[in-house]
Amino acid sequence: MHIRFFILLLLVISASSLYAQDDYFPRLPDGLGFSNQLEYSYDYKKKQEIFENWFNLDYRYDVFTAGIRFDVFQPNDPDPSISRGKEKYADIAFKYFEVDIGDVEEGLNLTVGNYYALFGRGMILKSYENRNIRIDNNLLGVMAEGYYSGLKLTALTGSAENFNAERKDILHAADLEYKILNDLKLGGSFASNSPESGAARTMLGSVRIQPTIWNFDFYGEYGLKRNSDTEREINSANAGKAWYTGANFYYGPFSVVGEYKYYDNFTFQSEDGTVIYNNPPAIRKEYTYALLNRHPSPLNQANEKGFQVEVNYSISNETFISSSYGETKTLGPGSYYQKILETAQPVRVQLRETFTQLNHTWNESFTTIAAFGYNEERDANTKNITPILENHWYIDEINTLRLIVEHQHTTDRTTAEKYYSDVVTLEYLRSPRISVSFVTEMQTKEPEPDKTIRRFWNFIQFGYKLGGHTDLSLLFGTRQAGNICIGGVCRYEPEFSGIEFKMFTRL
Repeated sequence: MHIRFFILLLLVISASSLYAQDDYFPRLPDGLGFSNQLEYSYDYKKKQEIFENWFNLDYRYDVFTAGIRFDVFQPNDPDPSISRGKEKYADIAFKYFEVDIGDVEEGLNLTVGNYYALFGRGMILKSYENRNIRIDNNLLGVMAEGYYSGLKLTALTGSAENFNAERKDILHAADLEYKILNDLKLGGSFASNSPESGAARTMLGSVRIQPTIWNFDFYGEYGLKRNSDTEREINSANAGKAWYTGANFYYGPFSVVGEYKYYDNFTFQSEDGTVIYNNPPAIRKEYTYALLNRHPSPLNQANEKGFQVEVNYSISNETFISSSYGETKTLGPGSYYQKILETAQPVRVQLRETFTQLNHTWNESFTTIAAFGYNEERDANTKNITPILENHWYIDEINTLRLIVEHQHTTDRTTAEKYYSDVVTLEYLRSPRISVSFVTEMQTKEPEPDKTIRRFWNFIQFGYKLGGHTDLSLLFGTRQAGNICIGGVCRYEPEFSGIEFKMFTRL
């Protein structure tokens, strides 16, 4: 408790001092930079306290760069998928040394230590950090990137932390991309892991193409998966396959975006299954509204296919409309996935969603956004209808009021229960420093005829920007359970009653 209180007090005092001395505070030495993210919460109903802090320090001199990240969890989130063996933890969790010679035309970049890597759009490899969903599958090892005459070659060897904060699985990967013309790129990726137990290696490879013709952009990638144990089990030359295509067409005020996916037993993971190395495009709509995120359908790299189409049109300078439709289905009999499971299940709809949004600016002071969402998802077997109305009132150049009203009617198709939820958000913004939000939610259920049950959640959130370097956020109240989903990866946040403080500083 003393550690948490000391760090919290120190950071608040430091941030306040920096704000007060913005004009004459001594500058950091050239090449030196740091950032700090702190999150603290106390749930008075559960008597649960969570403290998390990430401190990054980086220094660059000439062609050399080095950095560390010091993590403090006292304690961490109790969810084991988040804490990963670090319930109470204080250590340097990320450190690297980098040499960067030349430039993107002719150059070499070498990294030793912890690093992140992305091949293409993540079909073969996506090593990244996202603290909102508590993903951090950084690799510890060596990565080299070379550039020459339109060619880019990346080669790496590393190991990611598993469920128990141990690095056992070794990953080897390489990616080659060739920019033939300004409007055409070709690429290929390869990755394999070496399980500690001596089990068969899993190998993934893909080829991709990215042409741009007139007002048309295209991306296509096709991949295969090999594993001798799996191939012998199902008597096949491969253990899985995948492809993804995405296209954009734009002409004047009109644009269309279309995507298609097919992922058949293409999950690339550590031997214990707790580290996922790849994260191909999920092709799911990501929403900014609370109720539309209540019924997610996480990405399954092993068993899904589907598409999504979005059309955008600027009717005038004042009016814009956007509409999308998407479907995700499971794979049918004959797929690698079902051969491995020895099943013959029919194709089922995993997710069906449509969303339409209309923006209209009435005058310089008032804007309205009307939206409508509909989705069916199989995991919880619900159907959801969600109309939304959002209004922005620009009082003057620095003061703004925003009112959002969300309504969602849910049908549980397993129990036939029907219920509805309402969320009202009233926000005041004083640019660029102050924001105040009041959010109230009501859920109405009727588990038995003529027996209505209503539950309420309410919280108020304050935001403040200290100078140009520190963002503060303070929340009081109760918050309904919900999901945070980014790129098809979802994190469930349980119901909360208490206080939450966040601070992010960068210099």
